[in-house]
Order: sequence, then structure tokens, then C-alpha cells
Amino acid sequence: MQTLTQAARRRRLKLAIVVLSAGVALVAAIISVSSVSLLPPKLEPRQLQVSTATARIMVDGQPPTALNPRAKIQDVDALTKRAEVLGRIVASPRLVSRIGARAGIRPDRIAALARTTGSVPNALKEPTSEQRANQILLSRRPYKLEVQASPTSPILVIYAQAPAPAEAKRLADSTVAALRAYLLDLAARQAVPVRQRVRLLQLGQARGMVVNGRARPLIATLTFLVVFALSIALSMLGLRIWRGPAAFGRATQPRPVDDATIRPDDPWPRTTRILPWMLAFFMAILWLVPFNSIELSVSLPIDLKLDRLVLPFIAGLWLLALAAGGRAAPRLRLTPIHAAVGTFVLIAFLSVVLNAHELNRALELSEAEKRLPLLVAYVSLFVIASTVVRPREVRPFMIYTLLLAVACAVGMIWEYRFKYNVFYDFSQKTLPGAFEFAGIEADAGGVDELGRRLVRGPAAIPLEAVAMLAMAMPIAVVEVMRARRWRGRLLYGLAGCLLFAAILATYRKSGLLAPAAGLLTLGYFRRRELLRLAPLAPILVLAIHVLSPGALGSTTSQLDPSRLGVNTVSDRAIDYDAIRPEIWTHMGFGRGWGTYDHTVYRILDSEILQMSIAMGILGLLAFLAISVSVLAAARVTIGSRDPTWAPPALAGAAAVVSFAVVSTLFDVLSFPHATYIYLYMAGLVGVVVGAHRQEPIEAAQRRGSPESGSGRRGHLWPKAGTSLPRVGSSDPPARHGGAPVALPEPSTLARLR
Repeated sequence: MQTLTQAARRRRLKLAIVVLSAGVALVAAIISVSSVSLLPPKLEPRQLQVSTATARIMVDGQPPTALNPRAKIQDVDALTKRAEVLGRIVASPRLVSRIGARAGIRPDRIAALARTTGSVPNALKEPTSEQRANQILLSRRPYKLEVQASPTSPILVIYAQAPAPAEAKRLADSTVAALRAYLLDLAARQAVPVRQRVRLLQLGQARGMVVNGRARPLIATLTFLVVFALSIALSMLGLRIWRGPAAFGRATQPRPVDDATIRPDDPWPRTTRILPWMLAFFMAILWLVPFNSIELSVSLPIDLKLDRLVLPFIAGLWLLALAAGGRAAPRLRLTPIHAAVGTFVLIAFLSVVLNAHELNRALELSEAEKRLPLLVAYVSLFVIASTVVRPREVRPFMIYTLLLAVACAVGMIWEYRFKYNVFYDFSQKTLPGAFEFAGIEADAGGVDELGRRLVRGPAAIPLEAVAMLAMAMPIAVVEVMRARRWRGRLLYGLAGCLLFAAILATYRKSGLLAPAAGLLTLGYFRRRELLRLAPLAPILVLAIHVLSPGALGSTTSQLDPSRLGVNTVSDRAIDYDAIRPEIWTHMGFGRGWGTYDHTVYRILDSEILQMSIAMGILGLLAFLAISVSVLAAARVTIGSRDPTWAPPALAGAAAVVSFAVVSTLFDVLSFPHATYIYLYMAGLVGVVVGAHRQEPIEAAQRRGSPESGSGRRGHLWPKAGTSLPRVGSSDPPARHGGAPVALPEPSTLARLR
């Protein structure tokens, strides 16, 4: 009876927390889109509407040259360059004052910007530190003008932004009139003959419209979700601190352990459970299909890429299995990895909510609307992998991942040698016509601006393919160290050679740095075992020369100090100074997850820099904490050298380190193949770590011990003097010197802790 009463109290407490959190979140959502006044009490909607209008001007001469079919190319090019100059004049303070006078708007409320669109290097188009600081300062003004000249024709496009459509239209028309009047005055002062004056022909009247009709419900919804999740998390944390684990419904005695959980009689791939097979199917898509270039031909607020069509179906099955319960239900073992991933997601959403109004004024809230579902997709794969895969299935899934990586590597080597991308071509021929193949083109065998081969496999760029294969290489190396027969060592060694040869076939310096990071991690934990494989290094070099001729020499030569002055290196060095205004403006939570557009600002070849801008210092720390949590959680398991749990934990930890190194070399989170695999590997490590921590409890429960440890993790230990068999094994207890290994008394363990 007392147990039932305590259970009822816990249910009422949880329900009260949910209701209270929902109430707080609802109030926060209303405040986020409303203005609150206390004297007198009043609640009014905030001004969130943004309207734009567009006007187009053709720059022509006397007599008309651009409209003359017999006009010379040189004359049209001269007018095109003049249109670029006129765009700069529009953004000047003198002309902004004239525009404001004609439109009836104070000039200090108008922000004018002229973007460089001419045929110049990207480094000249990207804003410097001073330019970006000025843009940030002007972005807070309610009226904006942006002028862009066409790079191929003498046409000047004027984008006007204002709270109402009529104001935006008036601002755009006033810009055309003010520019025309300025040129007439200038020509009159300089006594320019009429036949030599520049003419401005407006191509139709400006038309205005509201462009952010979904801003109000979007801001309110995001605010509600973030505050609701944050309120529940803080309430649970406060209860845990105040009342201890009992506040979460944890009994002092461990729950009975299902024998089927400890000894699964249907481990994957010999299982009839559908969720592991669906996860395996999705992993095959990740490794073999260029899904990020495949999109459903439907117009929706979010991009319906192939992965975002398959993953929600798997997530729906996951929810049904969770609701149904039973042996096939997903099982979660919370680890520090889960806490780190959850914190990162919460900060990502919070970064958008805190900057929602500023993003709305800049018309960049829609970018967050598109990128946040992608973040949810990333995390959903982590949750599915960490709950669907049983502990004994982790190694089969890693072997399966290695096989997929080898298939990907073989395809990339084929692409390197025969200039044919089998992944893109096969996908284009097999998928139905309802899909659009954006970006899929026969560019195999092409070169980049530095003359390097474009070998990318199913990925979008070669660097993403490097990150994918680098995370699979530790699996092959760990299996080589683990194998006891020469057949196994040869097979896994061949797999490693194929992976490394495919990585070097991309001709990227990261192809040396990313695998080296994984190998250094393996060497830190298994120095002796890795040194025993050193004699195989000449065989590896020979195999790479056979599989990818010339790739090793071409890649290593890029590390020569005399060749480090290329654009890919110098551009990275410039980025550190250029992004200072962005970081100082939003240091804590950044400007918002997914809102930094490469096509508008700078191309940042580092996820660390982009994360610092998008999510601030806290977001960067949360991002790094995921990799750190994987290493910290797996360290004990790896150090135990348990033959069941240590190898997959070691392979997963090395894969995570490779990803962390790659994140400093390019914006890896912008490419889903590598990010999915990273969180998938982190999820598998979470399964192994959780099982290793739970193993002493399950072993003691199977032996029927009523005692429980008093440590921080609440492990239940067998009686002193008894041995501890490995779970799921029928082997006799381990012996040392012919006698069973005895466990010390719980009091002794407490002192040792």
C-alpha cells in the first residue's frame, strides 16, 4: 500500500511539473509576440511584419546602346560596370538623404547596402571586419535598401524593406527618382552634353508585399517549445538536488531485470525486430546514396530531402514501439553523452529564440526554420541508435558500418581511376521521377580552383567523404588488433587499406589529418597493440599506390611549407579577423542556429568559427562537449579491456576524435552525411557505456543478491567473496592463480571510492 501511495505521489508530481511548465511556456510565447504594459495594464501585438518591394533599372546611354541589337559588346560591358558604380552611389549618405526626403522617412532610419556582384574573386566580395561591423550597426534600422547590379547586363536591382507594403513600394520608387535626379544635377554641373548623358529606364513600377507572414506563429511556437523543455529540465534538476533520486521515481532497490534483456535470443542481424533493420537501411542510404542532392518535387517551407522523408518514418515506428512496450521496445541508458547532445540541441533552439526579432527584421528567420528540422533529424538518429541497438548488437552494427564504408571506398576508388561517379549516376537512374536531382551532375574527373581532382563519392564535396571514411577507419584497425587469426587480420587490414586509399584519392590535406587523429586516439589507449601493427605500414603504402596511383604523393606534397600559401589556407587566416564583429555582437548564444548564410556573408571553412557565430561561446562549448563526453564516458570502458565492451567503445571514441579534428577544417555540420554518422557512432558508444556500467547490477540481480552499493551510480554488488561472471556468458567465473576472483566487502569499496 505504501509503495502504491508513493507511486501515485510521484505521478502527481510529474503531472504538476508538466502543467506548470506548459503554463510558463504559454506565458513566454505570448510575451514573445506581444508588448506588455503595466501602467495601464495592456497587451498589444508587436510590430513583426516586414514587407519588401523590388524595382529594376536599366542603365543606358544616348543614343541607346543596350537596346540596340547592333550594340557592341564593349559598350554593353561599359554600361554594366557603370551600373555597379551607380549601386555604390545609391548606398552613399548623400543619396540616402535625398531618398529619405522623397519617401518621407528620416535618413537615419534607412540602412543602405550595395553588394559587389562583378566578376571578381570571392575574397573581394566578402565583407571585411570593418564592413561587417557597419552592416551589423545598420541592420537594426526598420527601413533598408539593398542594391545589386547584374554581373552580365546593365541592370540595377533595388530591394526596399519597410514595415508595410506601401512604404516599401514608396521607398523603392523614391530611390529610382532620387538617383535619376542626382545624375541630372551632376550632368548639369559638369556641362555634359545631352547625347553623352546616362539614362535610367525603370522596368515597370515597384511592387510590394509582406514576406514574413509566418513570423508571429513561428516565434511563438519556438518560444513555447524552448521554455517548456527548459522548465521541465530545471524542475527535474531542482527536485534531484532537493530530494535525491527518489524524486524521479527511482526505488532504493534496483528494478527486476528482464532475462531477455540480458540474454537476447534474437540479436541483429538474426532478429525479427523491425527497428534494427530500419536503422540498417538508413545507414545504407547514408553511405551509398547522395541523398542531400535528392529532393521531393513539392513546395513546402522545409526542404524535403531524401533523408527527411525516410527518417520520420523510422521515428514514427520508434514511437509506436515505445508506446507498445515489451521486449521489442526501445531501451534507454542515460549517459553523459545524452546530456551533452540534449544541451547542444537546447542551446541551438535557444539561440534562435533569443534573436528571433532581430532575425525577423533581417529576413533570416526562415533560414532557422529550415535548419532546425535538420538538427532534429540529426538528433533523432542519435536517439534511435542509442535506444534501438542492444548492447550485444553494437559490434555487428559496427562491422556492418565498416562494410558499407568499404563499399563507399571502392566506389570512390573507381571514380578516381575511371572518372565515373557510380553513386550519383545510379541514384539518378533508379529513383522515380517525383524526385528532383538538384546538384547531381557528371563532374567526376573535374578539378577545383587549385587543380585538385574532385572525388567525392556519395557526398556533396570531397571533404565530407574524407570525414565519413575517417570515422570508419578506427573500426577496421580495432578489428585487426582484436583478430586472433590471420584470415581476420588480412580481411580487416584490406578494409583499412581500401578506406585509406579512397581518402587519399580526394587529394585533400584533411585526408592525412583526420585518419591520423583517429590513429593517435587508438595509440593513446592501445599503444602496444598498435605498435605491433607497425610492420604492416610498408604493405599499406604499397596497397595505396596500387589502388590509388599517385594519390599519396600528391596529397603529402600539399603539406610542404612552400605550398601552404594557397587560397584555401590564406582565406582561413583572414576569417579569424573578419568575424570579430559577429562574435562580439552575440557572444553568449550567437546569432541563431543555421542563420549564417555563406552566400551573403563569408565562406567559413571551419565549423568552429561558424559555431562561434551561430551559437556563441556557449554553443561552441556545447558542441565540443559532445566529443568530450564520448571520450570521458568511454574512457573507463576502454580501460577495463573487457573483450565485449572495450573494442566498440574504442572504435567509437577514435571516430569521434576524427570528426572533432575535421570540424576545425571545414563546416562539417553543413553536410549531413558526416554529421549523421558522427551522431550514430556517438549513440553506439552510449549503448556500450551504459551496458558496461549496468553490468555489475545485472550480474548481482541474476545471482539474487539483495545488497546494493552506496556509490554515486547506485551499482548493486554481489556478496563479498563471490566472483563476478560476465553477463550473457556461460563461461565459469574468471580465475586468478587457480582461484575465483573475490570481490571486496561493500565497506571496503566505499573507502576505496
